[in-house]
This record gives sequence, structure tokens and C-alpha cells, in this order.
Amino acid sequence: MKDNLILRNAKQKLARFDRLGLRYNLVAKEVYHKRRSCVDPFGRSFLQYIIAGLISFDMGRMMGKGEDKYKMEDDGFGSRLKSKLQEIKPILTPLMKLSLTKIDLQQHKDAIGEAYDKLSANGKGALNANKEHFHVGATKILHFLNPTLFIIVDSNAAEAFREGHNVKFRKSSPGYSAERYRECMEWARRDILQYEREHPEGFEALERGTPITRIYDKLTFITGMDLK
Repeated sequence: MKDNLILRNAKQKLARFDRLGLRYNLVAKEVYHKRRSCVDPFGRSFLQYIIAGLISFDMGRMMGKGEDKYKMEDDGFGSRLKSKLQEIKPILTPLMKLSLTKIDLQQHKDAIGEAYDKLSANGKGALNANKEHFHVGATKILHFLNPTLFIIVDSNAAEAFREGHNVKFRKSSPGYSAERYRECMEWARRDILQYEREHPEGFEALERGTPITRIYDKLTFITGMDLK
């Protein structure tokens, strides 16, 4: 295989993640199970799973205190998320059955960017309880909505993309944006397709039953963690 920082020692990285990240795996499994059986991923029944996923995936401190995270009235996080999901529903509905390896990212770049910007926006109605940006949380929400298409970009992933593919993230305060998110999606797509060209069994064979973007997320997590 052509040397690729993120794909290097992929099986060993996945094994390490699974040792370290049991709590992530347990919640993610339930979120994916609910998503597969969910008629409307933008509706209230799946919203509760998105909230649980965000809390488990380390976003709780930005979502408010205690029960505010699930609160569907007034200005609770649940209420704000419900509004955001209804805003992005018409934008993302055409993408809900697409896979990262099959999508034309250039064709759908505006929809991806618009949804990302709405979810990550600061100010009035922000998902961040402090009215600040919610960049990492936005990528996690997108991932839960369609785990076969959207990747997660947190500080570890940003470091992996910075070192592995020269994406213009900074060492500290990475400078997240819709443009960089789309760039990372393109690199993830290329990496997965590279792996599949060189391994006939396919990328999914690395961890059967796990969405491809989740497998990739585990690789960027460990790669970036080792670089810090």
C-alpha cells in the first residue's frame, strides 16, 4: 500500500480504539441501530438518540446543564436541536441514502456546507449553550443522521488530516469551517477507495457491521491522538 498516515496499521489502530473507547462503541451501536429502523431521522424519536450520542461523544459540556440537554421546551438543547433539524431536513433529505464512496461531493457541496453552517452557527438559537460555535458537534450530528456518508472531525481528526493530507488546520484552535469539513470528506473518500483498491475484501471488512465513516473515524482518532 502507498504509505498513508491515516490508513497505516489500520487493524492495530482499530483494536486500540476498541480497547480505549468501549463507551463510545456501546452508544454508537444503539444510535446506528435506531437510525436503520427510523422512518424520519429528523423527527423527535431519533432526536433523543442524537442527544445521547452527543453526550457520550464528549459534547455534553457545550449542551447545557443536567436535564437541559433533553429539554424540549423553552430554550433547552432538545428544543434548539429540534429547530435545527427541521431547518436542515429539506437540505439533507436527498443525501440520506448516499454513501461516502458513491456520492459526488462536488455536486452536493452546497447542501453539505449549508447544513454544516446551520448546525455549527453561533448566536441566537445556537446549539452551544454559550451561544458560541458548535463545529465538532455539527459533524457528530451529521454523522448520526447518515453514518454511511458524514465523517466526524474533532481535534484528533483535525490533527490527522493536518499531518496526513496537509489540510490547513492549526495545532491549537484548529479553525473549523464548512470548507475544511468538505475537504476532509473528500480525503476520507479517497482514503477509503484507496484501501478498497488494494484490499479486495473492502474497507468494511476491517470491522464488519460498522459504518464505513465510523471505521474511518476510529482511524483518525488514534492517528491524531498519537500525533499530539
